[in-house]
Amino acid sequence: MDNLSILIVDDEKITAFYLKDILTAAGYDVHLAQNGEEALEQLGRRKFSLIITDLVMPGIDGFALVRRVKQLQPDLPVFILTAHGSYDVARKAQTIGADDYLLKPVNPDQLHAALGKTFEKSTRAKTGPLAKLGAEGYAAQNIIGASEPMQEVFRLIDKARHSKGHVLIRGESGTGKELVARAIYSAEANAAAHGFVIVNCCAISEGLIESELFGHAKGAFSGAVGDREGLFEVADNGTIFLDEIGDIPLRSQTKLLRILQEGEFRRVGENKVRHVNVRVIAATNRNLEEAIKSGHFREDLYYRLNVIPIGLPPLRARIADVPQLVRHFLAKHQKRHAAKVGLGDDAMELLSGYSFPGNIRELENIIQRGISFAKGPLISRSEVEAYLKSATAPNGQALVVALDTQTYPTLKGHLRKIERDFVLARLQNCGWSVSEAAKVMEITRTALHNKMKKLGINGKELRLGGEGADRKGGSGLARKS
Repeated sequence: MDNLSILIVDDEKITAFYLKDILTAAGYDVHLAQNGEEALEQLGRRKFSLIITDLVMPGIDGFALVRRVKQLQPDLPVFILTAHGSYDVARKAQTIGADDYLLKPVNPDQLHAALGKTFEKSTRAKTGPLAKLGAEGYAAQNIIGASEPMQEVFRLIDKARHSKGHVLIRGESGTGKELVARAIYSAEANAAAHGFVIVNCCAISEGLIESELFGHAKGAFSGAVGDREGLFEVADNGTIFLDEIGDIPLRSQTKLLRILQEGEFRRVGENKVRHVNVRVIAATNRNLEEAIKSGHFREDLYYRLNVIPIGLPPLRARIADVPQLVRHFLAKHQKRHAAKVGLGDDAMELLSGYSFPGNIRELENIIQRGISFAKGPLISRSEVEAYLKSATAPNGQALVVALDTQTYPTLKGHLRKIERDFVLARLQNCGWSVSEAAKVMEITRTALHNKMKKLGINGKELRLGGEGADRKGGSGLARKS
């Protein structure tokens, strides 16, 4: 523990020296500060591994000190020390970014357990697999989160980078499936020397998907004026990311299975067998097990893809990560907007109780919108409430409130209702234009049409005629990076 230095901030000398004795005996390098001002002064002169601060102090109190520390060093763990343990204290400590809080008188065993858990997590972040990608580790890939569900995701990413097996990433829209795919690819040995091709399967029309993926010969169909290589050939000796794999047509699944099993395929319109060596990372927000039962997805393809399964939790299942995500998005969009805007504590508290049907993408939208329209140096609670009000269902019910458990008794029913209300709200806010709603939701028009069909959103609800300009066929979206 020679390198682990702890700063104790407390104006009560008895408590401060008591903690110092416990921690010094355990091998930590311990320093003391009598108040927040002195703590910040020491922080500017010395590097610490962790700070333990009293809550009630003259001048800068514990909460204010945590906020200041997290602004200066976001990754520095901070514990709050208080004689008044309550749900409100714990909740506020979490919303401002405190890593833990301890009750006075401090139990030495609980203190050591909390420190051990925090330092173990910090060690994994600094020496774990993705730390090699850059100084920021996982954050270098914009995958933010210290919650237990995300620790499991990081473990699976580590497993994937040590394997050549195909990966299936599953999660709701907006949970960051492409970020995980990029992290796996980036962590591979010599990744920069190999290609990474991204394909949005639901954005390619059924008649063109085989040509897009496998290529075509001259004259294979109307408009095929020359030979064209497919995206699997482009990705040869590299990685291809098949986003929304659950939307690929059944007919095309057979050729995809062949390329996964044997590494061989034929271009559309020719008999020549070609070979590629490609690793596949696939992602979906669909229930593939149900698709298999209904005959819309091949079971053998599912097992070929599902060698390394990674499940991404929705944001509501890792709400403890919201403060860290907020700080990340504030820093990101402050640079873009050249504006120094923060988030008020009351607004953070509101977000920490929100269900986020749009997941991380929705949270980023809230922060970006807040920076754009903030009337002062902080995004206020009222400004966040205005966003949440705009995200209400057409019947006026806010998406953050609980649904009727009698009408929707199952988890699946609850989630489907939340998703349906969210889509309807976005359509309503965009004047029932599918194109505009798709832009706001950051998905393709074809993907939104498919989502509406899945959720049973019909022409009557769209107020027939509102989507007249959106009845064109979809087109493929693929890019190489």
